[in-house]
Amino acid sequence: MPRRLGGIAAALALMAGVPAAHAHPADSRLWTFVRHTASIREGTRPVRLYVFFDPNCPYCHDLYEALQPFIRRQAIGVRWAPVGILAMSSYGKAAALLESAHPAAALAAMEQGFHGGRGAVRPERATPPVARGLLYNIRLFEAAGAEGVPFLVYKARGGRVHTVMGDPPAQALARIVARIGGSPPRSTPQTAAP
Repeated sequence: MPRRLGGIAAALALMAGVPAAHAHPADSRLWTFVRHTASIREGTRPVRLYVFFDPNCPYCHDLYEALQPFIRRQAIGVRWAPVGILAMSSYGKAAALLESAHPAAALAAMEQGFHGGRGAVRPERATPPVARGLLYNIRLFEAAGAEGVPFLVYKARGGRVHTVMGDPPAQALARIVARIGGSPPRSTPQTAAP
């Protein structure tokens, strides 16, 4: 991963106005970059989990639903970083979420209306600041070695940064939340013992 991050570091540094010679991100620096994504916050706890997602992705929708019990119990704080990569409408939907006066409410409405990969959000044209944010998201997504969505970046209690590709099964997600420092829901259909 350091090589991939190094390649995009120059582009990210140029976007931020920092000379490329001073940008030397490594695995531990990924957290620094991910904290600057254009994203939507959920939960009241400190954010230790970032999820790169596409508004048209059914696996991202499943992950959104699986994380809601943790967020409602205030076990974790999450930032959702949209990338528009799956369909023609993905970029416009990502822009609509970020352009919304209440992005978390727009995200929740989209996920509630998610049927057949469509979601209940209409694509919009991105304003220049949102377009820059979405460009940053996709470049960081690629630089981190992501090959699909959802793509999770989280910081464990000990400070180590981890990445996960795909929608983790319920038990794996509970372990991720525990590593972050949150506690799993008491009992849900997905996490209840047989």
